[in-house]
Amino acid sequence: MKTINKKIIVNILSQKVGLSKRTLQNLVDQLLEEIKKDLELENQVKITKFGTFVPYTTKKKKGRNLKTQKELEISPFKKIAFYLSPQFKAKLRNET
Repeated sequence: MKTINKKIIVNILSQKVGLSKRTLQNLVDQLLEEIKKDLELENQVKITKFGTFVPYTTKKKKGRNLKTQKELEISPFKKIAFYLSPQFKAKLRNET
């Protein structure tokens, strides 16, 4: 399994598009910032033929401190789910 990060993405784009790495780094950073801003505002972010990021808030629930066995309440918190687009899912399953 290979890990990919922003630096690798910028290098690949630089080779394919021919723009400077600095320009592409700014572009990737701005793109990710816009996605983060929308998710913070609890808006869904849909990228066609890739997938959808869906923010949601968990419910409060009861938990337990394993050291003291004392029960406590876990406050609601924000999470993000990601759903693959049908086209991308089919491509991953070699159905296209």
